[in-house]
Amino acid sequence: MPLNILLLGPQGAGKGTQAKRIAAEYGIPHVASGEILRREMAAGTDLGKRVEEIYDRGDLVSDDLMIDLIRKRLEQPDTESGFVLDGFPRTTVQAEALDSMFSDIGRSFSIVFALQIPDEVAFERLRRRAELEGRADDTDEAIQRRLDNYHRETEPLIEYYRARGNLVPVQGNRTENQVFGEIQSALEQVPA
Repeated sequence: MPLNILLLGPQGAGKGTQAKRIAAEYGIPHVASGEILRREMAAGTDLGKRVEEIYDRGDLVSDDLMIDLIRKRLEQPDTESGFVLDGFPRTTVQAEALDSMFSDIGRSFSIVFALQIPDEVAFERLRRRAELEGRADDTDEAIQRRLDNYHRETEPLIEYYRARGNLVPVQGNRTENQVFGEIQSALEQVPA
């Protein structure tokens, strides 16, 4: 059975870090919506240019566009044994669209992790990342707007997936190894 994993959590919760570790440990690709978008922007495609304007404002890319990009990515052969999705869905509407697309291509999530951290920790982590990586999209205002968006738009997904019975909350305000240890324990319980 494929191991299809979703990571939820505010920006700065460590989703990308944990997704990379899961991908390496379990030999499944890390499908990061942000990386898919950044790749399009770096390639200077028409789509990339459209995305860049939206992204720089700290706003969200349209649902249809993201669903198409993710469907295209999940049709690649390397996702047959599973994948780790990070950064999408961000709204209940997107989650429903993703469910519908999944039923078209015969996929579902084995497990959904909700990484939880206090806002002030997320804010500091994002500010530090902005300094280290020189990311123009990580101004204080854009960071705050993304955290506000998360609480308003994305946090309701925790209940959405909890109702489906495959949500595992994880306290993200610990060391990377402690968080990964908890994730691994939960993955051992997933039926193979």
